[in-house]
Amino acid sequence: MSTAPYSARRRSDFPACKAIYCILPDDGTAKRVLVELRKRKGIVRAGSSPCRGIGVLAAVKTKRGKLPASDLVKQVYVLCAEEQADEIFDFIFWSAQVDKPGRGVMWQQAVTGCTPYELPADIPDEDIA
Repeated sequence: MSTAPYSARRRSDFPACKAIYCILPDDGTAKRVLVELRKRKGIVRAGSSPCRGIGVLAAVKTKRGKLPASDLVKQVYVLCAEEQADEIFDFIFWSAQVDKPGRGVMWQQAVTGCTPYELPADIPDEDIA
């Protein structure tokens, strides 16, 4: 058994965080939301990835035993401090118009801990076209 001091970080050393996930239509909404999160809220721990999805409420007519055709959608994910999670969730909900039919779905969940992350101040933002 080693007598060296235990130097691993405990879970309590990391701030409580929440992860926010959205499934949005592939119409540019995801990119616009990510840009607005960066500009207005300073969120830099976020991203998106393309996925295939099927709308649950969409009228689907398929042959028996066949799956309906899927659409291209974007999954957006955001990691933020627990204190600001509800504000960020509301911001995404209203800016992506998730309240309208067929505009997507959102949820959030607790994350046991996350490392704070800040970009250096002297690095310019990329031009997102």
